[in-house]
Amino acid sequence: MVKDLKSRTGAIATALLSRDGVVLFADLPEGVYAETFAIMCATVMGAAVTANRELDLPPPDRVVAEGGVSQTAILSAGPQSILVAVFDRSADRVRVLDTMADFAGALSNR
Repeated sequence: MVKDLKSRTGAIATALLSRDGVVLFADLPEGVYAETFAIMCATVMGAAVTANRELDLPPPDRVVAEGGVSQTAILSAGPQSILVAVFDRSADRVRVLDTMADFAGALSNR
C-alpha cells in the first residue's frame, strides 16, 4: 500500500509509522535513515496532538509542513499509526491529501 500511495501521488517518500516512531512500512529514497525519519515524523504529529490537548481541542487529523521545494503531510491512520508522504511543492496538494486520506481510512479499517 505504501508503494501504491507513492506511485499514485508522485511522492518522493511514503511511510506508514507507529505513533511512537517505529517504521511499519516505508518507501524512502536511498540513503535516508528510516528510523530517524520515522521518529521525527512521529514527534511532529505528537507535538501537534499535545498542543491541541493544551487548548482543549481534539487531536489534529493531519499536519502539513511546507518547504521551498517540498511538502510533508502526516495523517492519522487510526489510533496507533500515521501515514506520511513527502511530495514536490508543485504537486496538487489537495489531490495528494485526498489520496492519502483514502489510504489512511483504508488502513484504519483493517
